[in-house]
Amino acid sequence: MKNKKILFLLIITIVLIGCSEKKEPIKLIEVSGEGGSTIYQNDNIKIEISSNMENPEDIYKSILNELQRIDKFAKVGSLEIQISKRNIIPRLDKIIKCDGKYIETEEFKKELIKKSYGIYDNWISEGLYAKIYDIEKPEVDFASYYANNEFSLFGSRFFEPFSSGEEIESIKSASIDLVEYLLENNKKEELLKNNIKVSDMENWEKGIDLDYQREIDSLMNRMEVLEIVNKLIINTKEEINGFKIDISTAEINEQYGTARKIEQLILRFDRDILAIKKGIEKDAPKFYSEYKEVLNNVPKIEYIFDTTNSYDSIDGGFFSRGTDKINLRDINSHAHEYCHLFFYSPFMEKGINIAKPEWLNEGIANYLDIIYSEASIKMIEDEFNNIPNYTELLSTQDFTENELKELKSLYHDLLNIYIKNDIDINNIEEIAKRKNKRIMKNNLNVLYRVKFRKILDTNSNEGNAPMDLMIEGDSMDYHKNFSFFNYLVEEYGLGKMLYLNVADFNGLTYKEVFGKTFEELKVDWMNYLKENIKGIESIL
Repeated sequence: MKNKKILFLLIITIVLIGCSEKKEPIKLIEVSGEGGSTIYQNDNIKIEISSNMENPEDIYKSILNELQRIDKFAKVGSLEIQISKRNIIPRLDKIIKCDGKYIETEEFKKELIKKSYGIYDNWISEGLYAKIYDIEKPEVDFASYYANNEFSLFGSRFFEPFSSGEEIESIKSASIDLVEYLLENNKKEELLKNNIKVSDMENWEKGIDLDYQREIDSLMNRMEVLEIVNKLIINTKEEINGFKIDISTAEINEQYGTARKIEQLILRFDRDILAIKKGIEKDAPKFYSEYKEVLNNVPKIEYIFDTTNSYDSIDGGFFSRGTDKINLRDINSHAHEYCHLFFYSPFMEKGINIAKPEWLNEGIANYLDIIYSEASIKMIEDEFNNIPNYTELLSTQDFTENELKELKSLYHDLLNIYIKNDIDINNIEEIAKRKNKRIMKNNLNVLYRVKFRKILDTNSNEGNAPMDLMIEGDSMDYHKNFSFFNYLVEEYGLGKMLYLNVADFNGLTYKEVFGKTFEELKVDWMNYLKENIKGIESIL
């Protein structure tokens, strides 16, 4: 009798365990939306089907069926879907926006998986798709394949639309195999949290060289690639530098080389942005502490690579206020243009009105770029590499004989100033690590450009502005202002200049802020240059 009781309790226990593991089906409530659309939703899922769709109930049932299947593997998180005939081209960012045809595709199911679990990486979603939908994995000798196809394991995802069938199948097979391995080793939670490490791939033991994978480790779990009508959009989480890049606007010469190029570009953007934030925290601690929340809440940026030379008046790029788009003609202009957005968009989002004059706006962007970014050092490196050919390049331009003579003399003066001030054109690292050298080089560069234009009698970029007020600085030449701003930071501190970014400029004067008039400050600035840079008089 005792044994029967034990057996009965054991059966009950098994039944209860089975019941506890059984998941309740997803339940959504139907409500009416705007314009006659129908919305099906609960606390974390929202499906909106436009009134212009035929058979909306069938569409809803189809989507719900897929969600039930995904939910059986792991609970569906936050998800929003909008179905309309207007969404012929699927939009796949935070919300899945598409038409009725797209929901019948494999791509839709993969997007459901990614959005249901908050997954960014295409590799993980590919492997989970195979697991959830019982897709058979093609057999591939990974070690041999990747030895003969030189690109990063995760970077291969960029080029599915341009790859051969063999490449696509190999990539999918590796993804499926890695996900299976992780699930077998109780890594399901890490998978769903986008927390795959290089060490997991090392333990995978497929004989793949992971050296480059270690180099791009920080990209693995925060970047996806969206394929939309043969366009590839790189979309990253907002952990460091949330952004979208349409790489169809970049030059694609070679698949794998471009994958690496883009990965390295993103990592450099990351380093520059972190360096600028850390630089502000170090050199303007009070300002950083007060505005930390704002500075770390930059909206997602859309980068547009523009190499068409359609903006003749723009040096390397531009940021348009009121948008979150940065156009880049020159990648080295990224940090400068980022600073424009950095000190505008997040402040405006917090209701902090930014109405500063252009001399301050440009001065902040130039200073933070020059002092903290790798981009500024890369520009100096490019300049120094062109020194042996510079006078030859001048000779190919359409200058008069007298202009050419004066320009060559000006350049000779600049090189002499480098020598007098121990600026070694063969030692970029010394300039990179020494703040005073960076400032000196920037001062020389911008003042040289001003003198260059003066010789050619071209536009000096000087304008008119009300006297005595803080906007009087807008009367100064664009590039000359960079040097003036450098002086103000050195004399009065970065914090003071950044606080001006959020100041009320209505009626504000230089005298109130600095204790001196604009004209007095310009005299001090000239004296500062002459005292700190030997021989600079020759290019002033």
